[in-house]
Amino acid sequence: MKRADQVDHAELARLLREEGWDRNLPPVTPKTLKAWQQAVFWGLRLYIVVMLLVVIWAFAHGARS
Repeated sequence: MKRADQVDHAELARLLREEGWDRNLPPVTPKTLKAWQQAVFWGLRLYIVVMLLVVIWAFAHGARS
């Protein structure tokens, strides 16, 4: 591995141009979800809430014993 002071800056610039690292990234826009995808995500949210309640209930009952 080369040290920072041993880097050929012209070679590095050529490599960055070839790889496309000097170009701007395309804009990122949100995608509209289909109804079934929204339902899946709401189901996951509900699952997380239920599992959180189960953990809280189990912890409360375990701490009491």
